[in-house]
Amino acid sequence: MKRLLKIVTSIFLFFLASNLYAQDYSSHEVGFISGAASFSTDYGQRYDFSSGVSGNVGFGIGVIYYLNFTDYRYRWYQRTSYFAEHFRVRAELSYMAADLDHFGKYVDESQTSYEADKLRAMHGKASIVNFGAQLEFHIVDIVDFGSRRIPDLKWSPYVSAGLMVDYYDPDLKSDLGDWESDISLIYEKWRVPGAINVNPRTTLSATLGIGTRYKIGEYSDILIESRWQYFFSNYIDGLNAKDDPANKYNDWLLWLHVGYVYYLN
Repeated sequence: MKRLLKIVTSIFLFFLASNLYAQDYSSHEVGFISGAASFSTDYGQRYDFSSGVSGNVGFGIGVIYYLNFTDYRYRWYQRTSYFAEHFRVRAELSYMAADLDHFGKYVDESQTSYEADKLRAMHGKASIVNFGAQLEFHIVDIVDFGSRRIPDLKWSPYVSAGLMVDYYDPDLKSDLGDWESDISLIYEKWRVPGAINVNPRTTLSATLGIGTRYKIGEYSDILIESRWQYFFSNYIDGLNAKDDPANKYNDWLLWLHVGYVYYLN
């Protein structure tokens, strides 16, 4: 926990220092994002399409802030550096959640064993609050795009990478009864000590994204983005069968969202 607090403090100090140092040359934007998040967790068969893409899909929403290293609106004539004109930092506070179920051959109707019934009866939920920052690289010059000096320049594609601090709160229920008082209601590989933990926790995650902005007004853009987020924990869904050979990867998700950005200066 102390390590996470140090990371959050470092992020805050970074933005503070950046604003103090570049107060005469920086520019700022705010906005919001919203979209669908596809969770890949211990729920479902590995490599099954429903488990990893179409089945365990939830919703996410967030607020965002951008720090640009150039005042592209009012000092567009003062060219600075390649870094300032192609990179920007984005801070984000977001929330996402999804209901989780098992998919794949082990819960197919052809499976009539009691263990298969236990899988079909398991229902989970993952709820996550993210806070962190990403560095975006824009292919199009930020000054040219943001200053609106080139009317035909409507799109600004970019790639991003970042680090998040994540507070997650998983849940688990069984249609067969109260699993906390009768662990035999849970599928065998999660009956071992430590394989289930539904207590709220904090972890870190790494993000990689690709997206684009589209100019819709003098002071506003919309954005479309797809972002992969890999958690440094395998308990995002509350499950972690450590001794299972199929349990090789931590939980991750793919978030496809749209957003709105407004220029403050």
